[in-house]
Amino acid sequence: MARGRLHTTTVRFDADTWAVIVAESERLGIAHAEYIRGAVLRHSGRATDADLGRRLEAVEARAEELAARVAVVARAVRRCVAAG
Repeated sequence: MARGRLHTTTVRFDADTWAVIVAESERLGIAHAEYIRGAVLRHSGRATDADLGRRLEAVEARAEELAARVAVVARAVRRCVAAG
């Protein structure tokens, strides 16, 4: 994708489609607009290796963040169980 100025537009989605966009972009830890741009690029076959690499890095970072949160919760649960 060429870097530089981005075009701003309004796109309308029904409630169910918007819910999917919100859930998936939050799951991936990316902005809704980035999720939509990625979907357009993939659908049009224009996604580059660099685009996909950046997305993979974002997903990996989000996975590491979530793993750290899970570890904190797991430690808290173990302490509660041990305290009985």
